[in-house]
Amino acid sequence: MAVLREQEAVVMLLLERGDSDLNARDLSDATPLELAVKKGYERIVGLVKTAQTHHSGPTGAESSTSVGY
Repeated sequence: MAVLREQEAVVMLLLERGDSDLNARDLSDATPLELAVKKGYERIVGLVKTAQTHHSGPTGAESSTSVGY
């Protein structure tokens, strides 16, 4: 929900916690990054891409919970 509603502060908070699953998919099979790109939310795209790199490399594989669609 945070990505879809362009709630940058909420996305940032979830990412700072470090336990967000950046590879989670919603009902349309889209990841948080894909949703942000599709909606044109450039700042959220940047936040998610930075988090992917910071948390566990480019895939974000060590994450465990979704970044609120």
